[in-house]
Amino acid sequence: MADNKQKDQRVQNANQTDSEPQPKDELGQLREILFGQTNRAFRADLSALESRVNESFAELNTHLDKQFNDIRKLIDQQINALSNQLASANDSHSSVQAQLQNTTDKLQSELEIAETAAKSDNDALEAHVVKELESLDSLFSKRHQELLEKLQQVTSELSESKTDRKTLANLLSTMATNLATDH
Repeated sequence: MADNKQKDQRVQNANQTDSEPQPKDELGQLREILFGQTNRAFRADLSALESRVNESFAELNTHLDKQFNDIRKLIDQQINALSNQLASANDSHSSVQAQLQNTTDKLQSELEIAETAAKSDNDALEAHVVKELESLDSLFSKRHQELLEKLQQVTSELSESKTDRKTLANLLSTMATNLATDH
């Protein structure tokens, strides 16, 4: 049965070579044969990297939210404790109020420091992600250029060789069959 399919494919390829071939279709098929798997793998890697970056951002946001909630809880606890002291000690009202102000200033300062640190961490992470994306873009561009040069070389070699259309069709058919059997 496989032999019949191969014979049918050869007949179709021979019929196609008898008609006027379209260079764009042949070039597209050749690109797909030579570079299709590489392009799909690269896109999958890029998608996986994007997913990991999104997960990292989500984890960072969750971590920052937890820190801010903990600080707010701490502030609420401190304010509640100081309010209870103030209610129970009317005669030392001024000292309790000063203590409350100092604690609030300290917590506000800690909150500002935490926000600054979080912003710094976020900026550093963003810079790292941008650097990685630029690196990947550069690598992709370099590989794309190499692939285009290789394709141009192969195209040039095919154009310069004296291989007739039937031989070329048989060669491409054999390559397609080999690729199909490899998978």
